[in-house]
Formats: sequence, structure tokens, C-alpha cells
Amino acid sequence: MSHTTAAVKLNNDQRAKSLFAVLLAILASIFWGAMGVCVQYLFETSDITPLNLVSMRLLLAGILLVALNLFFVRKKMLGVFSSPKAVLGIVLSGFEVLFAHLTFFFAIYYSNAGTGAIFLALVPLLAGIYLYLRGKKGFTSIEVLCCVISFLGVVFIVSKGDLTSFDFNWNTVFWGLVSAVFAVIYSIQPKPLIEKYGVEPVVSWGIFVAGIASFIALRPIDAMLSLTPNSWLALGFIVVFGTAAAFWMYLYSLKYLSPVVVGLIVCVEPLSAFLFGVMFMNLHLGLLETLGVIMVLANVVILSCVPAKPKPIAN
Repeated sequence: MSHTTAAVKLNNDQRAKSLFAVLLAILASIFWGAMGVCVQYLFETSDITPLNLVSMRLLLAGILLVALNLFFVRKKMLGVFSSPKAVLGIVLSGFEVLFAHLTFFFAIYYSNAGTGAIFLALVPLLAGIYLYLRGKKGFTSIEVLCCVISFLGVVFIVSKGDLTSFDFNWNTVFWGLVSAVFAVIYSIQPKPLIEKYGVEPVVSWGIFVAGIASFIALRPIDAMLSLTPNSWLALGFIVVFGTAAAFWMYLYSLKYLSPVVVGLIVCVEPLSAFLFGVMFMNLHLGLLETLGVIMVLANVVILSCVPAKPKPIAN
């Protein structure tokens, strides 16, 4: 096979994998957005607190992922325990997930959900800055453009047309930035582990560790016993789709896309949450929200159309 033919084939393969990764990141964002509606339902119909919910979703999702993957890919799941370094890395990834969740809820506690979402929109920018400072990757002009488009789009969506609704007090800014930093760390730190051991053990054991730690620290037993059948259905969606499936797809997409690109695509989350709110929670679509929807969708379309860069072929 000639070098030209091999390069074309490699380029096509990489592009197909990149588009598949984009699709997974979008789907993860949709699940996270739909989860927001279930979370709002739980908060309005039960006495569950945000910290209780963090603990329950991580613990139940971790148990589900570990059980399923021990059944389907047992060898891969147990293979990580042959390396103490890999075990330590997975434990760290679990605590990164836990701290990202807890600090995000602290940011919401001191302000509101819309203000908290603004800090998550900073994740791709912070990831790009980190990679640039480490000398691993520079910002492309497309990524800079998408950072601006996605950030403004998220602002327009979560503000619901009222830009004065944001509450940037010192506590909010501190916890919001800490949450964004942990989100960046979780996007970058597990990547070598995923490449070596696969997505399944990293996601499963990581979320399981986070769930155990949060369960010991927060003890949400009373909250779990107080849930109604409908509340358990909402929690079931949060666990299965909004946590287990969404985190698997998110980390899988990082195998083929940079944390910057995945972070930009995940800005679809507030868009999907808003659209589900329009369908199920009687929210109304105003002019600024419509503009925000268009900008976030344009961001995803632009990223999807950027050709994948093939790796050089050895002679």
C-alpha cells in the first residue's frame, strides 16, 4: 500500500472516530441536560438535598457500572489491579469527580444554577490554557472562536434573557472556579489510563470510589428511605443515563478528541436542559435564549466539520 493511500485511509479512519466521539459527547450532554429536569423534580417533590443527591447518584451508578462490566469485561476490569499506579490513578479520578460535583453545588448554593453553569462553560478555555502551558497543544483559531461562541451561547441560555440574574459574589466565584478546575483535571488526568486499560475500568472503579467516599461522608440513608416510587424513577434516570451512561460516553470521547473540543461540545448540556425544560417544565423560549441555542448548535457544527489531523506515517 502506498504512503498516499495509507494516509487517506488513516485520515478517513480518524475522521470517523472523531465524528463518533463528537456524537458520544453530544449524547452525554443531552443525558446531563435531561437529568437536570429529573433533579428539579426531585428537589420540588422531596426533601432530598443536593449533597444527598450527589452521594446517591455516584454510589448507585458506581455499583451499576462495576456489576455490569465485571459481567461483560471481567478481565479488563480486574486487569488494572495488577498495577498499583493504575489503581492510584483511578482512585484519584474518582475523587476528582466527587470534588467537581461538590464544589459545583457549593457554587450553586451561594448563587443559583444559571451562575454555576457559567463556570462550567469556562472548562474548555481552562483546559486549553493548561495544555498550552504544558507545551502539549496550542489553541487553534477554530477553538478560540468556538470558546467565545459557546460561552456567550451558554450565558444567553441560562440567563433566560435577564443578564442581571447572575450572582457573582466571592463565595460563588471561588467555588465555581474550583469546580471548573476539577472538571478540567478529570478531563485530562485519566486519559493515559483510558488509553492503556480502556474506558470501562476507569469509569466504573472511579465512580464507585467516588460513591463510596461520598456515602461515608454524607450518609444519605434517610433521604433514600423517604423517596416515593416516582422519585425513585427520577433517580433511576439520573443514575443510569445521567451518570453511568453519560460519564462513559464523555470519557470515551476523550480517547479521540482533545479536552478542549470535548469541553466545547459539552456546552450543549445547558441547551438540552433548557429545551427539556421547555417541553416538560413550561419554560418559554425568548429572543436571547433562541440566540443562545443557535450559537451553541453552531459551535457543535463547526467542531464537527473540522477535519481530523492524521498522525504521520512511519517510513
